[in-house]
Amino acid sequence: MNKCLWFAIPLIFTSCFKTAEEIKREQDVDRQLSQSSKIIADLRIEVQELKGSLTRATGQIEEIDYKTQTEGAQSYQSINERIAQLQEQVKALSEDNQMMQVQLKTMQGTLKTQKGFIKKVTGTLSEMSGKSSDSLYAEANKAFTANKQKKAKDLYLEVLAQGKISNATKNKVYYNLGLLEHWAKDYDQSLVYFSKIYTKYPRSSKAPGSLYYIGMNFKQKNETDKAKATFEELIKSYPKSVFVSKAKKEL
Repeated sequence: MNKCLWFAIPLIFTSCFKTAEEIKREQDVDRQLSQSSKIIADLRIEVQELKGSLTRATGQIEEIDYKTQTEGAQSYQSINERIAQLQEQVKALSEDNQMMQVQLKTMQGTLKTQKGFIKKVTGTLSEMSGKSSDSLYAEANKAFTANKQKKAKDLYLEVLAQGKISNATKNKVYYNLGLLEHWAKDYDQSLVYFSKIYTKYPRSSKAPGSLYYIGMNFKQKNETDKAKATFEELIKSYPKSVFVSKAKKEL
């Protein structure tokens, strides 16, 4: 019995030592597994971070590519628009040039006509310069009676330019020039001639008629107050004139 007990004791201790060693091994294995799990978890986190970085990088690349394409398209469109604008400007300039060419031809034709007119007037003045004032005045009256208004006006002006006529003749020249300008609807110039008669020769036979046409010129200029005052002055100053009845009709 004792022999058996002593034989069993080593076996028991041996069994106990193996169990402790196994426990230690299991603990080492658990520790290694724990460390491995942590490493794996860390690796997973790093992998996720790498995936996120890769996704962001991919997005940035796509964004850069999109911007490049968009900016390129916009730049291309901008260039096309600029080209279209330049083409429109060239077209407009071409049309303006054509219009200017037409205007230039018209002006050249007008200039040619004016040169001919100036030459004609110069010739007429040359002829006039060799005539006396009385001769020119008679010729002017003849043209006036024949209703050749342009010729009559030129001759009357030449008579005044020579300055070799009496006041009575000058009075008649002013009167006829006033009528010519009134008929030509140059009412301001007509007023100038008739006003000279009324202010310088108020007692002449042409004064009442001059005052009447002064009123008519004001009327044509729509200066009704001045026209009315002029007609009233005519009626008051020249009550026996044949122009009084005409003046009353205008009031």
